[in-house]
Parts: sequence; C-alpha cells; structure tokens
Amino acid sequence: MTLGEKIQQLRKATGISQEQLAEQLGVSRQSVSKWELDDAIPETSKIVLLSELFSISTDELLKNSCSKCETDAPGQIGEGRLEKIAASNAANRQRDMGFKTIILGLVMLVLELMFLPVFGMIQKSHVNGQGFYVEFIQYAGMQPMPLVFSCTGLIILVGVYFLVQGLRNQQN
Repeated sequence: MTLGEKIQQLRKATGISQEQLAEQLGVSRQSVSKWELDDAIPETSKIVLLSELFSISTDELLKNSCSKCETDAPGQIGEGRLEKIAASNAANRQRDMGFKTIILGLVMLVLELMFLPVFGMIQKSHVNGQGFYVEFIQYAGMQPMPLVFSCTGLIILVGVYFLVQGLRNQQN
C-alpha cells in the first residue's frame, strides 16, 4: 500500500474531507489530493503531523504495512482531534439539512400565501359561480388548503428538529 493510499484510507475512515485535513495540516486541498494520488509526497513535517493526527507512528505511515489502515471501524482510528472533527462534520451536516429544510418550508409557505388569490379564483364554483372570494383567508379554510398548510408546517417542524439536533450535537 502506498503512502497516498494510506493517507486516503485513514482520512476516509475518520470521516473527514480533504479540505478539513488540509486545514489541520496548513496546506491546500490540492496538496492533499496530490498526496492521495501519489503525485506528490508530503514534507517531513507534514508526515509527522499526519502521524499525530491519525494516532499512528511515522513508521506505520511510511512502511508498507499499516495495522490501523486495514481496520474498517471508523471509531478505532484517529482518537482525539479527528474524532471531534468527524462528530463536528455530522453535526454540521445535520444542522445544514435542518436549515435548508426550514428555508424550503418557508418558501413553500410564502408561495402558498402568494398564490392563494389565484387558487381562490380557480375555485369560484364554490361560491355559485359568482366570481371569487373577496377574502382569500376564507378560501384558506377550505379543502385542500388546510392539508397543504399542514404539510408545509410539518416540513418546517422537521427542519427545526434537525437544526436543534445538529446544534446540540455540535456542542457535545
């Protein structure tokens, strides 16, 4: 197994991205990519940092065999900082998903309210064909609008749940 393959396998096993590894080492993401593709070799100081970061010896990192590289269990590699980074990544993804879901729900709600007059005109048969509702809020209480608003509210609540869980997990 090459040095690049070991770096890639250790990085993936700990659940961090090339960008995050690069940030920890003070290099560019492209440098990490070149290392993993064996197009370049890290400087000695970076090899030492990699060994500390992945909690393995420089011998294990540089020699042909690596006992930690062979394990598939993500929790066994990279105690300490890498474990925190992996947990932070998961919390960030959860928080981002919650935020995006809330935004989606709010956009849906705004669109529903904006098009409520249009929906009211389409449903003018409900008022004996005499035009459309003067107060569109009145139409909001007629089916299927309560169901639509309920689904939108549920989407927003799911987003809030994911956002809160992500923030909680990030604090731990």
